[in-house]
Amino acid sequence: MKNLTKFATITIALSTTLTACKTLDNRISTVRIDTFETQTLWVAPKREICFGVVAMECLRVQLTTANSSQPNEEKWENLYQEIEGFQWQQGKLSKVRVKVIPVKSKNLSADSSNVRYKLIQVLQ
Repeated sequence: MKNLTKFATITIALSTTLTACKTLDNRISTVRIDTFETQTLWVAPKREICFGVVAMECLRVQLTTANSSQPNEEKWENLYQEIEGFQWQQGKLSKVRVKVIPVKSKNLSADSSNVRYKLIQVLQ
């Protein structure tokens, strides 16, 4: 009987601890989903052919600062997705501030980005 009481006490203590950890993990995950960073990007006036799963036309972007007056012509990178809310125009150099939002999904395909870009403001 003494062993059964010990076993029950240990089982209750462990389940309480595990439940508390699970709650903490869920709270941390919720906080991470709601967080984002902002970035200022130059968006090039022309797209470039790039290859993901298939050939496509990518935006060309570069990370910059809000007070930068010109992009560095050697630092362009392909962006394999659109910027939500941004209307890209052929021939027009743009500077934009965007939210970089983490994508938390168990169904995220291998070729999908784990972040989304959403327009905050067109700066130039």
